[in-house]
Amino acid sequence: MKYSDRTIAYYEKMKNTGGFDENLPSVGTGIVGSPLCGDVMKLQLFFSDVDVIVDAKYKVFGCVSAIASMELTTTLLRGKTIDEAREIKNEDVAQSLELSEIKRHCSVLAKESIDAAIEDYISKRDKVNQVITITDRAVSKITELLEERGNVGLLITIGCGVGCSSSIDYALSYVANVASHMCTIEARGIKFFYAPEIELIIRGINIDVAGDDDECGFVVTNKYHKPCQNCTCGCGRS
Repeated sequence: MKYSDRTIAYYEKMKNTGGFDENLPSVGTGIVGSPLCGDVMKLQLFFSDVDVIVDAKYKVFGCVSAIASMELTTTLLRGKTIDEAREIKNEDVAQSLELSEIKRHCSVLAKESIDAAIEDYISKRDKVNQVITITDRAVSKITELLEERGNVGLLITIGCGVGCSSSIDYALSYVANVASHMCTIEARGIKFFYAPEIELIIRGINIDVAGDDDECGFVVTNKYHKPCQNCTCGCGRS
């Protein structure tokens, strides 16, 4: 099999092999191909908190063209948004590497790996968003405050509020040292810690900013908590 000079150049200068922890919410993983056909590709994309690909790694079981296709693909993906990454076509890879007709399927697999990794990331992101959502203003303020204080994240605790419905009050506090029994979830680049027994209660919370920049606080609500029926105290909370 004769390979083009560009294919050989990408094959001989592999820089993007490797991988990330698949359990991280910021990592999308796509595995495509079949050992029976001779090529299997694993692509992992590491996203920023604004859905930009900051790094890309791959592993390949296959031929020179398959490896070169993934090396080029991971190079193209860095710095791309989700929409921009989806616009990369297999023809772009095939033409750039000057793949022969019999090896064009390698570029098709590379494109499929992009789509699979993106879908995996979106699935993780949406799952996180079902637990905690944060407004843009809150993300900016929380990030600023954590950096100022040198803390790693926020602790979520709950307490019983006032009202005829025994409402739930949420409290946020800074965390410098994480206790071993605490659970962790990351939303929009911010780490939240909580006791395992309140996981069901915090599902669905939204965090927003109240007040101006000089004296602001945070308001925590829960989309699954409905106003109490026949309320006699005016609390309007569940």
